[in-house]
Amino acid sequence: MIDVSVCICTFRRPAGVLRLLRSLRSLDPSTPRHEIIVVDNEAGSTAEPSIRQVRAEGLEVQYVVEPVRGIARARNRSLERATGEYVAFIDDDEEAAPRWLVDLWGEVVRAGADGGVGPVIPRFSDGAPRWLIEGGFCERPRTATGTILRAKETRTGNALIRRRLLMALPGPFDERYNFSGGEDSDLFARLIDGGHRFIAVDSAIVYEHLTPARTTVRWLLRRRFLGSMGAARLDSAGAPVRGARWRSARPLAAAVAWGALGLLLFPALRVHGFDRLSRGAQQLGRFAFLNGLSYRPYLDDSWR
Repeated sequence: MIDVSVCICTFRRPAGVLRLLRSLRSLDPSTPRHEIIVVDNEAGSTAEPSIRQVRAEGLEVQYVVEPVRGIARARNRSLERATGEYVAFIDDDEEAAPRWLVDLWGEVVRAGADGGVGPVIPRFSDGAPRWLIEGGFCERPRTATGTILRAKETRTGNALIRRRLLMALPGPFDERYNFSGGEDSDLFARLIDGGHRFIAVDSAIVYEHLTPARTTVRWLLRRRFLGSMGAARLDSAGAPVRGARWRSARPLAAAVAWGALGLLLFPALRVHGFDRLSRGAQQLGRFAFLNGLSYRPYLDDSWR
């Protein structure tokens, strides 16, 4: 019997998925019984050499190619192969600490929860801007183990969910979010609205590897913008609010004000300037959502 199905979706990150799989090969011996499923969302099967490598090193991996692009579609394809009582999600730019699955699964079972979410800690490449690291702009909030989570505090970058709950949902990941992202928060929102309980597991650590392309001002502001659009969607139960355009004047004005202040400060005071630019990007994301605009970063050539 399998306790946990570890589901990984990958797209044009052969080195990343190789690093991730090697970290899973080094999990603590007390890790629950698990299977590993990799769905490659690239028709050219770019992850296949990495799969062959870890299999030669002794790791059992189920490998599936889903040629039709879409992050939600790839996640759904991984669930078709899952047989465990729980499903764990981890991303192809991440690396699991040895006790990751022991702690994530163990705390959820002890608490009688329907799932759990662990922290994602950034690891920077050489040459990442010093001000970016010191300002903590890539750090995510950490929550004490056992805390019941709201939908906006969840994600699939480090998560465990009872499989039968997923199978009871249509989708279960909504493929309308294939290219915009947000399919994970939408899933958690539906489960939480249905009365299910998810907890934080602070000891279940994974590390996110940030390439130089993901430590630029442009990329980070895009991330803030997209995250704010997703938060606004959750606040409005999923769809742009009818008649809300008149309310969007306030976030637009705030975006302009914060952006102008950030541009003024950034040349001399990087941390303070970027903080204001981030706030401007977040307000702009809210404005975009209220006006029914869309942003689909997963149409790019990589899941950066």
